[in-house]
Amino acid sequence: MSLVLPLPRNDGKPGEYFTWDEMTVTSTGLENRPTALHRNNLRLVCHHVLDPLRRALGAIRVTSGFRSIAVNTKIGGSKHSAHMKGMAADFKSWNGDFNIWDIARKVDAHDIPFDQCILYPRGENGGWVHIGLKLGKMRRQWLLKPADGGYEPLSLEQVWGIDRL
Repeated sequence: MSLVLPLPRNDGKPGEYFTWDEMTVTSTGLENRPTALHRNNLRLVCHHVLDPLRRALGAIRVTSGFRSIAVNTKIGGSKHSAHMKGMAADFKSWNGDFNIWDIARKVDAHDIPFDQCILYPRGENGGWVHIGLKLGKMRRQWLLKPADGGYEPLSLEQVWGIDRL
């Protein structure tokens, strides 16, 4: 699936359900201002990932979208993070109505495009999910980030067969 940039919205938001404030949120206190290119990439994330998942699941809370280099460095993000390009979002259930496994199953069932889909099972409201996009061929790489560190590859069978860790 190729990513097609949607036309700008009349309401000025990056997506049907999401605002620029949500897509640039940071608790670091550092400036986190996306360029025009980053903003277009965030529109791709909303259009192809977040808006369809919001329609399928209900309320989603974005915990991290775009990250400036300074923000990404301060929080210890990957040096190659798709967040710094505006091509990723971390999100979770707004109120705990669904968990990371529910999200992963919807991603697969609705053929949501992604390069990486990383499941983080810890934290409030059933953990959170990272979805990163990239231009060109995407790997559709499923990963689990256990609390003890590292990343473990996940198969679709595991995505569909595991309810909770």
